[in-house]
Amino acid sequence: MRHIISTALLALLCTILAQPAEANPLNRWAISCGADAAAIKRKGKTWTFTESKNHCDGGLFAQRAEISTDPVPLSHKGAYLFKATISMTTNASNRFSLWQVHDSRLGCGPPFQVYVEPSGSLVVGSDIKTGPGESCIRRTIGNEPTKGRISRDGTRHKLQVLIEFDGEGSFNATLWLDEEVQIQGRYQAQSDKYRSEHFYFKHGVYSQHMFDYELISEDVSVTKVKVKN
Repeated sequence: MRHIISTALLALLCTILAQPAEANPLNRWAISCGADAAAIKRKGKTWTFTESKNHCDGGLFAQRAEISTDPVPLSHKGAYLFKATISMTTNASNRFSLWQVHDSRLGCGPPFQVYVEPSGSLVVGSDIKTGPGESCIRRTIGNEPTKGRISRDGTRHKLQVLIEFDGEGSFNATLWLDEEVQIQGRYQAQSDKYRSEHFYFKHGVYSQHMFDYELISEDVSVTKVKVKN
């Protein structure tokens, strides 16, 4: 893993050149697995998430209100920048998942899953599946805990995630919160039968236990970008 400081963040942001978004499957969002009535609302590029039971098959978590993109194959190559301004309002301190690169494997965590801890700091899980069910190596990407924290009082935060697919089933990832790099690392493809099937993005709230909340995510977009080294 490489260590990035704020000056490197500024340099990286200056070298990201936005490209046209037509035919971008990673910017086409739909509700993932369904949700309770009115739990997910959309107005333009703004999505509002509230409490919902988990309607997806499998998994161990009780609560899920998420949107997901269309998938891309493991052979897909390119860099994609997710951006949104998020605000979380809740009296609960539950840990929850906020953003993912998923790969359709059942059991274990996905290749890249952003968790918000009770303190508000961020942790990225990146499980390696080694067998059926929940047989896996649990691991994290980046430093713990992050300096940046997500408030639970409705404060607005700028969230950005850059995913750079290498076309061989692996990718580099960089996460910013309020324009400060928080986490950077790499997911390395597996060569056995438990490797990823394809990749797609997910965003919303996924948690082990139900709790009352409102997450507003404004100006949600994924743009294909060029990154100069």
